[in-house]
Amino acid sequence: MKTSYLWPTLLFSTFTGTAAAGGLAVGEQNAVSAGTGGAGAARDGDPGAAWHVPAALADDGGWRVGISLALARPSLEARATDGSWSTENESAWSTPPHIDASYAQGRWAAGISLGVPFGGGVQWPAMWPGATQSVRTQLMVLRAAPFAAWSFGKLRVSAGVHFDRGRLQIQRNLDFIDTQGDVRLDLAGNGMGVDAALYWQARRDLGVGLVYRGRSTLDFHGNANFTAPDAFASKTPDQTASTSMTMPDVVVLGAQYTRGAYAAVLDLEWSNWSLNRRTTVNFTNASTPQAVQENQWHDTVALRAGGEWTRDKLVVRGGGYYDPSPVPAAHLTPSSPDASRVGLTAGASYRIAPAWSADLFAERMWLLRRETTSTDTMSATYGGTAIVLGAGVRWTPAR
Repeated sequence: MKTSYLWPTLLFSTFTGTAAAGGLAVGEQNAVSAGTGGAGAARDGDPGAAWHVPAALADDGGWRVGISLALARPSLEARATDGSWSTENESAWSTPPHIDASYAQGRWAAGISLGVPFGGGVQWPAMWPGATQSVRTQLMVLRAAPFAAWSFGKLRVSAGVHFDRGRLQIQRNLDFIDTQGDVRLDLAGNGMGVDAALYWQARRDLGVGLVYRGRSTLDFHGNANFTAPDAFASKTPDQTASTSMTMPDVVVLGAQYTRGAYAAVLDLEWSNWSLNRRTTVNFTNASTPQAVQENQWHDTVALRAGGEWTRDKLVVRGGGYYDPSPVPAAHLTPSSPDASRVGLTAGASYRIAPAWSADLFAERMWLLRRETTSTDTMSATYGGTAIVLGAGVRWTPAR
């Protein structure tokens, strides 16, 4: 077989699905809302509103600071549709942090949210059946989102910007017929977007929030390192590569209803994943061809809901969510084994001092098994579970 024919085939299989962020949206943004299925778009008075609904913080509530840390471990299985093999991933515990800080006085408020709205990945064994399509894919997007808010009475509004810093790492094996090689990409990029929110105190016991988080396009640049036999060395030198990934527009409509010691929260979250039509990877070496992958993702609507019960210094929470995958079965690959997610959550808070509260939560997630219909990858199904544990502390001296 001529190398001029084989090389483009290897390259396209190597970079299929590099922009696999669909199932990597992180719903656990603080330990309070994580206990109620991630719902929080109408929760006022909490430091986590700096992320969920900044407008709600324009309530003359003074300083609010919250720090949360989540420990997440997914367990994903790939299984041949004919039952001939199965492989489990080797993902370790990950620890995305989140910090919220704000100050409100009179009608105005200002603050910032720092966290990881998109992150995660998958790591397969080095010699599993799909190693030429994926061994490791890892994405982490850090976001800083400052904002300002103003109160018009029952209606409060906010506006802000966000700045993203992302890192994308990819590792795959290369099959050169009689020998093995590999390729490793380590790319970093920046992006920014705009945000806005409304909070309406419809009644004393009912709040409604509407939040918009704008898209941000991260332009990734970095190193592409190849291990290949001498016959391919001229086409696979170590070099730099670039690609781009767009985090979607997100609109969240939320409500919170309070009755005595009980409260219920509900969020509907629309994500504009359909803007991710294709991925293009460019290389600086002219002999290495450009790789283009069609993605054709679709928009999603997630449902998050929960409730809480308060007694003296103790708050107990529970909730759940359904978050569908934006990746069609025709583009389901080992580097993007995305699945619709169903989760159950529980949490609690305790006021340990007049200005201090401690928070805990736990989550069990199911990644609903699905089968790929792609003709460009091996015939397989993907599914699994994940455990998420988290803790946080809040400082609210004015409360």
